[in-house]
Amino acid sequence: MSDGLNIAVEAERNRLRRLVWEHRAIVVVTLIVFLIVWEIAGRLTNPLFFAPPSAVATAFWDALFDPEARLLRALLETLSILVPGFVLACVVGVALGLLMGRSTFAYHLLDPYVTIFYNTPRVALIPILLLWMGVGDLLKIVIIFLAAVFPVSVNTMVGVRDVSAQFTEPARSMQASERQLLWQVVLPASFPFIAAGIKLALGRALTTVIVAEFFVSVSGLGGLLHAASTSYQMALMFAPVIILAAMGIAIDAAVTYLEQSFLRRYRS
Repeated sequence: MSDGLNIAVEAERNRLRRLVWEHRAIVVVTLIVFLIVWEIAGRLTNPLFFAPPSAVATAFWDALFDPEARLLRALLETLSILVPGFVLACVVGVALGLLMGRSTFAYHLLDPYVTIFYNTPRVALIPILLLWMGVGDLLKIVIIFLAAVFPVSVNTMVGVRDVSAQFTEPARSMQASERQLLWQVVLPASFPFIAAGIKLALGRALTTVIVAEFFVSVSGLGGLLHAASTSYQMALMFAPVIILAAMGIAIDAAVTYLEQSFLRRYRS
């Protein structure tokens, strides 16, 4: 009996390994095909309007090791407003979502305003905020905060309200306090929703930080992108895009890893 079980387990592991390698092979092959098509299209197009990946890689390498460190300074400028705005949005968004998810009164009170701001384009708020707060990093941080806080709060609220009674009632029967119920039952059960909200907020934050650097003051990666576009340096324009994409992928992977680690610990 145990031999048959071990054979079945090993077969399942081999199947999972094969699926992983098949997925990686598909990703690699499609990426290679995409780069080949891009290279051919770039070489057949006017370099003022399009650049092949070989030229993009060369421009990115030159910018990365530029003696003036323009790319590094632009990255640090962008991170100095992206990190505080995004982190603050995640903290406030989770707290707001927990409040709306656990309190019916708070839900009915705040849901209309959350819905309005969630669906309002942040670009439309920039002229108003510019008049109120002036030009500066604080304005950019506020814009990023407004872009990221509502996806986190909405997903957290949905996750909290989705926690079924089969999780909460056993804890209540053991006289668990509201605080214990929140930290030991509701929050772990709704963590996948919170992680999904953070990932959605990340995309909005990365988009908004470039828009803010365009509209408020030409600085950071957005300023570098603007300078390259005005001088028709098509290959250099991709350098900020590559960095932003790498940042998004890295943060998304980190959130996914934390989510899986948290769920493994919670289930054990």
